Amino acid sequence: MKIKEKHKLRKPSGPYLVGCTHFSYEYDSNETGEKSRVIPCLCFYPAKGNGEGKLKPYVNESIIPGANGIETNSYVNAPICDGKHPLLLFSHGFNLFCEANTVQFEELASHGYMVLSIGHQGSGSYELSSGELLVPDNEKQIKELQAEAVNAIELFASYSAWLSGDGKGASMEEHRDSYKRLIDGQPGLTTHSEVWIKDSLVALDMFLNDDEQEHAHLYNHVDKESIGAFGMSFGGSTALSLTHASDLIKASVNLDGFFYSTIWQKPIKKPSLMVQNGSGLFLTYPFLNAENDTYLVSIQNSTHANFTDYSEILAENFISKGVVGDKEVKQEILGEIDPIEMERIMNVLLLDFFDKYLKGKDSYVLDSDELPDDVLLLRK
Repeated sequence: MKIKEKHKLRKPSGPYLVGCTHFSYEYDSNETGEKSRVIPCLCFYPAKGNGEGKLKPYVNESIIPGANGIETNSYVNAPICDGKHPLLLFSHGFNLFCEANTVQFEELASHGYMVLSIGHQGSGSYELSSGELLVPDNEKQIKELQAEAVNAIELFASYSAWLSGDGKGASMEEHRDSYKRLIDGQPGLTTHSEVWIKDSLVALDMFLNDDEQEHAHLYNHVDKESIGAFGMSFGGSTALSLTHASDLIKASVNLDGFFYSTIWQKPIKKPSLMVQNGSGLFLTYPFLNAENDTYLVSIQNSTHANFTDYSEILAENFISKGVVGDKEVKQEILGEIDPIEMERIMNVLLLDFFDKYLKGKDSYVLDSDELPDDVLLLRK
């Protein structure tokens, strides 16, 4: 993929400067067989100051070649604003990195949110504060998940076609049966989701409660009554699961992530926003099965990769290749939607949703009928 050689990430719209710091936690893990498991973390937050200091490089050049020309709006280790702030946990997509949705982090932080972006060892690439790089064990992943991934391509293609056809008039039981086929066909990923949930819960607990940890001064500024979760792809699935796993999580947003969960039939009972690309529609069942305040947004002319900073940082579209059945399939990594509009839509939706459910403000987008042309919205 060709990255923009010189690029400044869009300026966030909020009144606050953005600060950023990174650190990591460790814990003993029985699930993965590792002696200890590392959780790399990036924290973005509303900062005070006059806009002077070192800006965070977007991401290590070894993680994305060519990224050294990208400049963020986040000041490294800037002092945090006084007072208490809502906290949002974030998990990236599978095999991505903590910075993969920096545009959203900076937007939310500029409006007074703290965002804790959590890494998942073995499932992404990370630079630790020591300068050490953690990279996935690709050979292990291929050995464990390759057959499942090949099977998933056909399962998702069949499921997507069903949703666009007979699924439009299907009963809840038919939706459940169709979803179960996808869950049963991907047992490895469904089981692995428990590891990401554990990572997130450990990071949250350490961030909130352990004043011996590095950068512990941040936890004094968390409004513990206003904590939410969001994520992209596999991380979006994790965000939904956290509403079941922790009483502290009050609301969640899933950005285009199939809901891999061992308790996928259990309805989401907390406020949730599910955002999907206009062709996959894979969040239809979790939406239908959810209770209380739930929104399902479909963004037309978008693809899965549009839900990351790739909308912002790619210099040109990239064609990915895959095989469905015995046919090779080519697809541009980004959809036809204007990249600037895609980032704007995500920022607006996230801010509107969390402002409503964590700050108690009135919604001006999700509860209105004035939506961008590319957005289709269902409410429960």
